Amino acid sequence: MKRLTLLALAVAAGAVTAAPKADVNKGKEIATNICAACHAVDGNSGIAMYPKLSAQHTAYIYRQTADIKDGKRTTGAAASMRPMVMNLSEQDMRDVAAYYAKQQPKAGEANPKENPELGAKIYRGGIADKKIPACMSCHGPSGAGIPGGGTDIVAYPRLGGQHKAYIVEQLNAYKSGQRTNTIMADIANRMSNDEVNAVANFIQGLQ
Repeated sequence: MKRLTLLALAVAAGAVTAAPKADVNKGKEIATNICAACHAVDGNSGIAMYPKLSAQHTAYIYRQTADIKDGKRTTGAAASMRPMVMNLSEQDMRDVAAYYAKQQPKAGEANPKENPELGAKIYRGGIADKKIPACMSCHGPSGAGIPGGGTDIVAYPRLGGQHKAYIVEQLNAYKSGQRTNTIMADIANRMSNDEVNAVANFIQGLQ
């Protein structure tokens, strides 16, 4: 009986802490009216400074949007994005994140003149002499990312097809400490500018 009671309490606690169900139709409305100018309605941004959001993990989009709204993320275009998301509720952010997560990503293309061979080597095998792990060990062979075990925490975001310029900007932000993530900061600081550019170019062509 005691075990059943504890189980019931655990289930009840889970029900209380579970994230509200997202409304994808509402998310599309928000995306169309607020997000599309920069990220496109389908999340396939055509402007390098604005990341592609199509097929990105719901929890990752939600967390980054919330961090920008709260002033915790200030890199890149966060300053211009913050006023646009200030009036979004927590549910609004979950809705639009769920909508973008369901959109079909469009393939990018690596520049053959920007050392895609080195980029592929780093992405798939890392750099042994610098103790840099393969990018795909966390972000997946195709750059699809790895969700955090079904929880609200997304461990590794989708990278495949992302703009090269955006990837470079984020790696440099980790280097400078503008973005805080112990693992990524350590990896980025071990990479040369040529290595950063090469792997970002390769990621742009992943699909």
